[in-house]
Amino acid sequence: MKKRLISLLFALTLCVLSVLPAFASDEGFVFDLSDSIADPDALSDEARAIYNETGVALYFIITDDLEGLEATDYVTRFAEAHGFCENSVILLDEPASYYIRSTGTAKQLFSDDDLNALMQAYEDDTTYTGGVRAYYTLALAAITQSGRPLSLLSDDPAGDVSATEALVTVPGGEETSNHSKRLVDDGELLTAAQETAICKRLDEVSEKHQLDLVIVTEKTLGGKNKVAFADDYFDYNGYGYGDDHDGLLLLYCPNEGVRYISTTGDAIELFDGDSFTELTGAIIPYFDRGDYSGACLKFADACDDIIASARAFPWGMLVIALLIGMVLSYLIPMSSMKGKLKSVRSQAAASDYVRAGSMNLTENRDVFLYANVTKTPIPRERSSGGGGGGVHVGSSGTSHGGGSF
Repeated sequence: MKKRLISLLFALTLCVLSVLPAFASDEGFVFDLSDSIADPDALSDEARAIYNETGVALYFIITDDLEGLEATDYVTRFAEAHGFCENSVILLDEPASYYIRSTGTAKQLFSDDDLNALMQAYEDDTTYTGGVRAYYTLALAAITQSGRPLSLLSDDPAGDVSATEALVTVPGGEETSNHSKRLVDDGELLTAAQETAICKRLDEVSEKHQLDLVIVTEKTLGGKNKVAFADDYFDYNGYGYGDDHDGLLLLYCPNEGVRYISTTGDAIELFDGDSFTELTGAIIPYFDRGDYSGACLKFADACDDIIASARAFPWGMLVIALLIGMVLSYLIPMSSMKGKLKSVRSQAAASDYVRAGSMNLTENRDVFLYANVTKTPIPRERSSGGGGGGVHVGSSGTSHGGGSF
């Protein structure tokens, strides 16, 4: 009887578990074991929003050590240890290669070719964060538009997807999934290897200072004004950190003789006047000799130095102030003591300093020696906003500075 009761309870338990929904791990969806991602929690929140809407969990793991296991075994043990949802896609980035698999009902949504397309979307982006978001975007498109081949969705991943995709954020917190790469070489001036190196450097500096550095090359502006083109490209492609959309964009169109920098948010003040001249002076020689890769890399390096210098604590001024304080604290008491030692006081009349009968005036003349002239400079207007171009408002309503060089 006791064995029958235990068997009955076990059967009931299995029945209950079979109808309960599979919940996602409370530990999140992004596991960064190699400290490669700037904000893994933000990516995890985006995956949670997708899971809440679709019921499919999109996991991402990045590690430098598979602990001696094959990728498939590592993912299996990792999923069990961290309580992964049954219906999921798991993408692993490990030192040797990438690995992806689907589980549960997600197997019905993604074929092997589809999984390869998701992995390729991640691999094609130049940053870890951008790659994970590309993986999310394409997976969400496949889930919400089941029936369309994923090869077509990869060409137009944003085509009429559900509202959850709008939750995918870009640096700066702006709700958009269309954040473009920080290097767009539509002018076809760079090799693939050069693009990869430049993108990596732009991403490093942008994430370091929380200020987007963007470079765009074009064959033609299509008749559009260079200022409007640069401002609108920055505004409508999801660039910029924070509420003020901090960042700057370098636009280069050699066919139309355009070299222009648009600044936004904090960059308007950071790259104004002397700093704008310093930046442009650093990259002009590279453009002049046709070294476009060098110009782009120097742009990133110069921006890094200028921003770091502008935001650095003024230790030099502090040391000078301390030295002045120490000198004054020494001189003021000394002058006070010297005053007490003086036995001679100044006299009101000159006669007190002349010995009687020692000086006889034989001639009296008035001689003009000099004149005091005070000049007041006439105030001159100064343009503000980077490069002397003044601050203006783009078509999106965002304020910009900048200038040509």
